[in-house]
Amino acid sequence: MRVGFYVGEIQDEKNGGGHTFQVSLIEGLIMAKCEHEFYVYYRCNKNLFKTSENVKFINMNFEYIPKIEKKLFRRKKRRHESDLNTLILRDKIELVYHITPSAPQVEVPYVFTVWDLAHKEMTFFPEVSNAGWTFEEREKNYISMIPKSSYTVIGNNEGKRQVCQYYNMNEDRVKIIPMPTPNDVSSTQPDTSVLEKYKLEKNKYLFYPAQFWPHKNHIRLVKAIKKLKEQNYDFKMVFTGSDFGNEKYIKQIVKDFGLKEDVLFLGFVTREEIIALYKNAFALVYASLLGPDNIPPLEAMALKCPVISSGITGMREQLNDCALFFDPLDENDLIDKLKLLENEELKQKLISKGEVLSKSCCVDNYVNKMIEIIDEFAPIRECWSSIEKYVHL
Repeated sequence: MRVGFYVGEIQDEKNGGGHTFQVSLIEGLIMAKCEHEFYVYYRCNKNLFKTSENVKFINMNFEYIPKIEKKLFRRKKRRHESDLNTLILRDKIELVYHITPSAPQVEVPYVFTVWDLAHKEMTFFPEVSNAGWTFEEREKNYISMIPKSSYTVIGNNEGKRQVCQYYNMNEDRVKIIPMPTPNDVSSTQPDTSVLEKYKLEKNKYLFYPAQFWPHKNHIRLVKAIKKLKEQNYDFKMVFTGSDFGNEKYIKQIVKDFGLKEDVLFLGFVTREEIIALYKNAFALVYASLLGPDNIPPLEAMALKCPVISSGITGMREQLNDCALFFDPLDENDLIDKLKLLENEELKQKLISKGEVLSKSCCVDNYVNKMIEIIDEFAPIRECWSSIEKYVHL
């Protein structure tokens, strides 16, 4: 079967998890072994990928779309939607696999990936209600895409429950594929040059790589550092990630608490430095209030960095007994969990279990599960002749 993967705009590294997810899956598709033909559709101002034996890459920014076809579709759709639909019909694609939620409608069967339903679960956060991709835009997208999808994919049972509840989906059409551990993480010897650069000491800082959105809950970690300092604990807090509107507020709180020397705002750092910061940290403290699952805890585990995670339902399911969990609205609970990690036996147990989990969530396994969904659809596809005839009946 001829399968098209819609990646959309290749995100900049500064966008964090979205970029990592896109690139990891594309690398996995290149290495995949199956009988299907793969076409990957993406947008970028330069050609990033070379067509391989298994995968043909189509950079939509450089594809010629006949003007007559553009006019035909523009009456009802935005250009990027009409372009994708035109290209998949041209290439005789039989199933489109949208690997990200920002996906246009197409006239052939498709698989739709959902990362979260934050706009339904926590409408009070501005980033899912009023700012950026608004509540109305998100809801319009999901109402349009989910019910019509051949299958909808999400990371765990909590996510599946949300999809079925909010969009009345048949459970058999909602597939679970756990978030993948990126390919570029490994547990080799720690690089300590990053410590000298940022004036840090190994195992003397907590690490949180997260964009400055309100739901990332940086405030809870700042409050924890303040109380730890009052208890004569000498931990620094290291934040990395781009500002999406909340960094100024967090910096002001840090200043008000007198913690300018204790809380570091490194902004965007290279992937190599991110990996080194994981390896030398006392722990990853993942405080996000939104799930159902996330990539940074898997990265930390692959790099032998113990994880203390927000105890929301989806994260508990994703990480199971491989992490310590805290109430993300209670800094005292976080402090209690940090103190538990002073027990070296417990710490090593978490590291060992975490390594196993991260390996089980490798990109190859994610891609194999994608292929299983495609294989499940293949006999259904045999029920009609050609895509061109089908969409123009």
